[in-house]
Amino acid sequence: IDIIINNAGYTWDNLIQKMTDEQWYAIIDCHLTAPFRILRAAQPIISAQAKKDAAEGREVLRKIVNISSVAAGGNDGQSNNSAAKAGIIGMTKTLAKEWGRLKVNVNAVAFGFIDTRLTQALAGDESKTINIEGREIKVGVQQERIDTASSAIPLGRPGMAEEAAGSVVM
Repeated sequence: IDIIINNAGYTWDNLIQKMTDEQWYAIIDCHLTAPFRILRAAQPIISAQAKKDAAEGREVLRKIVNISSVAAGGNDGQSNNSAAKAGIIGMTKTLAKEWGRLKVNVNAVAFGFIDTRLTQALAGDESKTINIEGREIKVGVQQERIDTASSAIPLGRPGMAEEAAGSVVM
C-alpha cells in the first residue's frame, strides 16, 4: 500500500430537530467510520512494509489523503456531515503523529463548494435522488443557494471536480 484516498461520501441533510438516527449514523458511518476502518485495516500492512523498507536501507514515503470539507466548521442542516468532516480532521492530525515514524504523510483536503452530481441545481419541483443501500436520498441544491455561495467564492463559481482532484494529487 503506497497511497490511500478516503473520498467516498454523500449528504443526507436535515435540521437537527428533524434528523433521524438513521440519517445521523448513515453519514457518520460513510464519512468517518469507513475511513477509520480502512486505515485501521491498512496499518499492519503499512507497518510491515515500513519495517522491511528500513531493514533494506530504503526510504519509501507513503501517503494518506482524507477528504474533509469546509462543512467541518458547521453548515445549517448538516450536523451529521459537519460532525463527520470535523472528525476526519481530528483523525488526520492523530494519524500524522502516529504514522510519521512509518514514513507516511497523512493529510486532509477540506473542499468548499465543488460542482458534482450532488450539488446540481434542483429543477423545479423535481427532486433528484441517489440510491444508497436501498434508500432514495434527495440530492441537489436550490439555485438561489448556489448563486449565493458562488457570489462568495473569489472565482465566482463552484470548484470543478478536476480542480479538486488536482489538489489531492498534489
